[in-house]
Formats: sequence, structure tokens, C-alpha cells
Amino acid sequence: MTKQESQLWGLERIFALIEVNSDFLAAIKRYKLGRERLSDEEIIAAYRRRSKFHSHLSSERHSRWQQLISPIAEIRASSYAQAPLALHEIFELKQFTWHYLELREYALQSGFDHYDLPDLTELFQLLDPEGNKLPSFRLSPAYSNELSRFDAARRALSQKLKHVRHEILEVARKELGISDLKEEFVLARHEKELILKLNLSPHFVLHRESIANLSYILADNEESNRLKLELAQLNKAIANEEEKILALLCAEIIRHQRRLKIAIDSFKDLAWDHALAEFAEIHRCCIPQISDEIRLTKLRNLPLQLALESENRDYQSLDLCLDGKANLIIGPNMGGKTSILKSLAQCAILIKHAIPLPADDARMPIFDFVFYNHASENDSLSSFGAEVVAFCAALRKPGKGLFLLDEFAKGTNPREGEALATAVIAHLVSSPHRTVATTHFSAPTRLKQAAKYKIKGIDASFAQKAGEDLGANLKALAQAMDYSLINLDESRDPPLDALRIARILGMPEEILKLIPKED
Repeated sequence: MTKQESQLWGLERIFALIEVNSDFLAAIKRYKLGRERLSDEEIIAAYRRRSKFHSHLSSERHSRWQQLISPIAEIRASSYAQAPLALHEIFELKQFTWHYLELREYALQSGFDHYDLPDLTELFQLLDPEGNKLPSFRLSPAYSNELSRFDAARRALSQKLKHVRHEILEVARKELGISDLKEEFVLARHEKELILKLNLSPHFVLHRESIANLSYILADNEESNRLKLELAQLNKAIANEEEKILALLCAEIIRHQRRLKIAIDSFKDLAWDHALAEFAEIHRCCIPQISDEIRLTKLRNLPLQLALESENRDYQSLDLCLDGKANLIIGPNMGGKTSILKSLAQCAILIKHAIPLPADDARMPIFDFVFYNHASENDSLSSFGAEVVAFCAALRKPGKGLFLLDEFAKGTNPREGEALATAVIAHLVSSPHRTVATTHFSAPTRLKQAAKYKIKGIDASFAQKAGEDLGANLKALAQAMDYSLINLDESRDPPLDALRIARILGMPEEILKLIPKED
């Protein structure tokens, strides 16, 4: 599916309705819609999972799932396949594991044991030696006795250095006669008397200066210098010990890499299933049954429906039962034929992603591809030429396709176009493909192999004179039009509506009177 096709069929607007609220979920959505390719078996299995989620949300709607899923940030299992690991990677791993275990517990409590959610408790405990059960991480002294001893010695030295520095500061305050002196401070250059005092004092040294200010810090004495040297040596020993611990920790983490990958992949599936179940709940979508039939109850073209409702206009859902290998739909322009084709294209592509369909009930096959003959002109081909080239390319595609033909061959002279459209539909009947075609030609409707349907059209009792307001005319037309399909094999042919539509939209009566009446 090209970007042009996605825009043409309104799929980008449908995909935008699937809400995600974190960067990781947005990345999952992009992958699932852009690069994931599901087999027929995977589609059926995915729909089964999403059906269970949908039922769960329908009966017990709350935000707990959202609260558990949203905080989980993206990590890649491949990052934990080999050493060395950076501390920030281990921190991110602990965060993921902490949130994942909380989600796993809730999923199992809710009966969602059909996901492969491995228990990562052992991995979390490896990253939580103090047993605090928090998502934060540090190379804790609890990892080794040596590190614990070093850490205690460092804390003791730091405390002693702090005490010695405080004593130096107290002496400086008394000798300089300044009770509020601090270990570091800034003086403006105009404070010359105080600057002279500090320059002569052994207790402070000039740290840095600018055009306007001078910065002083407390000087060290022999004891504080000795303590700082001991701290530096101790920090070096701690760094060496932490390096050893990190190497051992990385080796242990790598042992869990396979289970971590399963957990990440399962989380992606669960999070995406939840997003689609939410989408189905909000937009009244159903889980389709995969079947050879095409039967859709209360089908809605979501982008069109939302656009009309935003203008306070009514939207008519459709019941479609298209049983033939080839199905012909006839009816007036503006009668909804193109909308039916686009809705079918939407459903066929949504099924390929195992996304719930905007209908009350649905039965539909899985198609390998969808062809819709909406070709635009280019420098070397007319619209008719581009249409033929695209159709021939689609015929060469492997598998079973859904061919949606919107007035095929209308871009050439009517006589040849009618003959070509008839031949194309006759050929598709004998192919593995399914076809739904709209046409104004008469010859295709005489094909015995094709099922025929008619847009019911404008109610016979409707009478509307055109006003000056085109918007009001369009609204009146939409209200008068019945977009449901009539099976022409079972019902008489309804009256033609093109002239009535022209009248509603403002075609002058003096022109309409020039058209001969049919017998």
C-alpha cells in the first residue's frame, strides 16, 4: 500500500484515531502499521487476542491498563546481549523490569495468560541487591563486602574532612572579624578594604575573577589536604571495585537476554492490542469473522462519518452483502458508490493489520492485496492509460486480490470503454480475485456471472426545489438519499435519479425541459 493509496482511502485518518500516549507506544504503532507483515494465521490469532481485550474493556472499563502501560519506556533486548553495559543502560533495564513486573501481575490477575509474559523477578532482584523494590539503580555497596567497606571508609573520611574544614572556617571568621563568612563567596571590586584583608589572610585564596567581581574559596590546611589525598586514593579503589562488579553484573544480565527479548516482544503485542481494543470501544468497531463471504452490518466509513458529524450532518451506515465473485453496483453520481468502494478498501487493509472494523458485525476474507482504479494523469499517460497500466500490474500480483473498480474505462470513448469494462469484469469472474465494481455502462449489468445491486437513491416522495444556498441543497440531498443497496435480482429496478439530483443542486428548469422523457 502506497502513501497515496493510504490517503485516498482515508486510512491515515483512521490510523490517527488509534491513540497512544508515549514515545515507546508511538514507535510500536509505527512498526505495527508500517513494517509488520502478518500471515493469515497470525491475523486470526491477533484478532482472537484483541477480541478478549475488547470484551474485557467493554465489561470493566477503567484506566488501570493505561496507567500500567504508559510509563514503560523503550529498551532493546539486543543492547543487553553483550558486555560492556553502561550504567544508564542498566538503569533503563531496571526501570523497564520494575514496570513490566507490575503489568505482568495485573495481566495474569485479569486472566490474560495467553500472552507469553516470562517472570523477570530474578533479573529485577539482581538489579536490586538492597531489596528496596524501587525502579532506580546504583552500584550499591551491597554488591560486595569490599565495596561496602570502601563506601563506609569514604563516608567516614568525608565527614572528618567536613569537620576539619568547618574548624578552619571558624578560625577565619574570628581572625577576620566576619561572623557570616562562608567557604565560598563573591566580592565586588569596589569592596577594596575587605579584598585587601582576604588577600593577606592565609585562610582564603582567590578562586576566579571577572571585570566586576572576585571569587574566594576557603584554603586547605595540612590536615584537610591529607584527608583529600586519602579520599582520592579511596575513590580510585572504589572505581576499580565498581568496574569488577559491573563486569560480573553484565555477565549475569546477559544470561537473562533471551527472556528479556520475549518480555519486550510480548509487551509490544499487549500494548498494541490494548490500543486497538480502546479504538474499538471508542469508535464502536467489531472483531470480524474471517470468511469467504463479504457481509458487513452497519458499516461506517469513519473519516467520512466524523467529517459529516463535525458539520452536524447525519451519516448513514450501510449493510452490505456481496456474495458474487463479481459484484456490480449501479446508481446515480453522489449516490455513495465510491464511498462503498473506499469503505471496502479500508476494511480489507484493516484486516491485514488485524484492526477491528467500523461495523456492528463483519464477515470478510483476507485479501493479499487491494486494487482500486484511481489513477491520476502523468507526463506520459492519460488517466485512462494510467488506469490500464495499473490494472495490468495488479493482475500480475500473486495471491487473491480485491479489485475495486470505480467506473472502469470511463476515461475513453463510451463505446470502447463499455466493451473493455465488460471484458475486464468477465475475466475477473473466472480469476481467484473478488471484484466490486461501479458502472454507468449497461453491458456489464447483462453479465450473468455478476451479482447486481442498485443504490436505492432518492425517496420517490421527496420534492425539493433548489435554493440559492449550495450547502443547504447538499444537506437536503444527503437527507433525501437512501444509500442502501437493492439486489436487482430480487427487486424491480428503481427509478433513475440523475435528473432529480441535478434539479436539487440547481440545474435550471429550462435546461431540464429540453431532455426527452423516457417511455
